Amino acid sequence: MKKLKSLLLLIAVAAAGASASAKAGIEAGYMSMRYGISGGNTALQGTSMNGFYVGVSDDVRIVAGLGIRIGLNYSYTTDKSARSIFNDFNINMKGGSEKDHYLNVPLRVRYTFNIIPKVLKIQAYAGPVFSVGLSHTYSYDMTVSIQGQRIEGSLKYNFYKGKFKSDALDDVDLQVLDLPAYKRFDMALGGGVGIELFNFLELKAGYDWGLTDKVKGDLAGSVSCRRDMFYAAVGFRF
Repeated sequence: MKKLKSLLLLIAVAAAGASASAKAGIEAGYMSMRYGISGGNTALQGTSMNGFYVGVSDDVRIVAGLGIRIGLNYSYTTDKSARSIFNDFNINMKGGSEKDHYLNVPLRVRYTFNIIPKVLKIQAYAGPVFSVGLSHTYSYDMTVSIQGQRIEGSLKYNFYKGKFKSDALDDVDLQVLDLPAYKRFDMALGGGVGIELFNFLELKAGYDWGLTDKVKGDLAGSVSCRRDMFYAAVGFRF
């Protein structure tokens, strides 16, 4: 019983210390996302998308400049460049866009170096990022030529469902478009560097390499896809 009380006291003291040293913050910045696709014979190749992310985070100091930062952020990236990826199927595209929405939970081990006390710190950090996809779509306005007949309409592909939706093509025509379907859950590993000014303003940049093969369904095994991310952000610590 005495040992149990001592253990509970130690946990309480540690929790109180962690709470006292925690430092919350908000951040926002630019994000570039790259889907690297390899293998198989799919019509869709690797995609680069640009956008932004916004989120919150919390720091817990462990010892000296060593600590842990956990965050939660929302990211939105898009590619609005029209690509004629379906030329083999007599489909002319215009106004194309690919859109991606994610929730990300970065968990970083972080070390800060005091350069000028209360004025300038530099930091380096590394760790995993756990993500869940909210929406990933690929859509176009199009003109289709089928057996000499010209049809205009729209085409939209849902990467998580692995299904097309079109007001110009029926399901039989869409079956020839061989695109991958993606898993919603994803994990990456990376790190970055940054500076903190006046214990308040933070500037940082980093890169995360995808660890999860996102492809599921019929193409899994013959096609692989990993999602990498570069970001640069500004944050405020409180």
